[in-house]
Amino acid sequence: ALGCMSMTGVYDVKQRNDDGSVAAIQRALDLGMTLVDTADSYGPATNELLVGRATASRPEAILSTKVGLVGRSDGALLRNGRPEHITSAATESLRRLGADRIDLYSLHTIDPDVPLSETWGAMADLVTAGTVRSLGVVTDDIRVVSFLQQRFPVTAVFAEFSLWNQRSRRLVDWCGARAISVLATSPLGRGVLTGTIPSSRRFDWTDLRSKLPEFTTESMAQAGHQVAAAKAVARRHRATASQVSLAWVLAQGDHIIPVAGTRQPEHVEENARAGELSLSDLDLRQLAGEDVSAELL
Repeated sequence: ALGCMSMTGVYDVKQRNDDGSVAAIQRALDLGMTLVDTADSYGPATNELLVGRATASRPEAILSTKVGLVGRSDGALLRNGRPEHITSAATESLRRLGADRIDLYSLHTIDPDVPLSETWGAMADLVTAGTVRSLGVVTDDIRVVSFLQQRFPVTAVFAEFSLWNQRSRRLVDWCGARAISVLATSPLGRGVLTGTIPSSRRFDWTDLRSKLPEFTTESMAQAGHQVAAAKAVARRHRATASQVSLAWVLAQGDHIIPVAGTRQPEHVEENARAGELSLSDLDLRQLAGEDVSAELL
């Protein structure tokens, strides 16, 4: 899957390039990365417009967008799970995407002021009406998924999951046992697992990573072990650390789809080739932190 969040300035506003992003989306579709993921809060709204522009006349595109977070022009995000908002937001998303139906419509966050059953019920009504094909949710809480699943089928769960961040492992396994897909977000650790970001890197205040606890100097230094292992495995396969990291996510289960975000066509090409990389048991053990040096002699 192709994640489009970074295309409208989440990581670096100054590097926004709509023409390049459209080319990246279209190249992803050419290579079989047919699920294109966005949200109405990205931008806000501008990300969906960009995706709609890129996927026009591309019927193979599987459109995934989200609702529940309302982005403001000042960068603030508000939660809104009211049924009337869910209905009107879907209409607006369809207009911006230039689509007749949303393939995967996901709840971006839970509004504490609205009963979750009411929010989910409004989303289920969109499926019944034919406006939406299937429903998903962004969460790392099994209890939330179980609650929703009892009311209307959950097709996919968005959760951050990568070689670097495996905190959602229990959720990933739980979903696999129930035939629920997991859309693994940040499968490259927001760039860390590419092996191109030095541990001493300081992010500009406009970059989302400057606000995340994972990107402290200490956390970045700890990530070096996973990056080193990914690079070592990559050398054996004549691949890149990014491809190995994505192949690792794919190897965790047939129900897992890595959502690799990029706005550069050349990185789309690199990521797509990860699907051709088959990791051995030795590779997986090395990526898990085992010392396999004796077996490599």
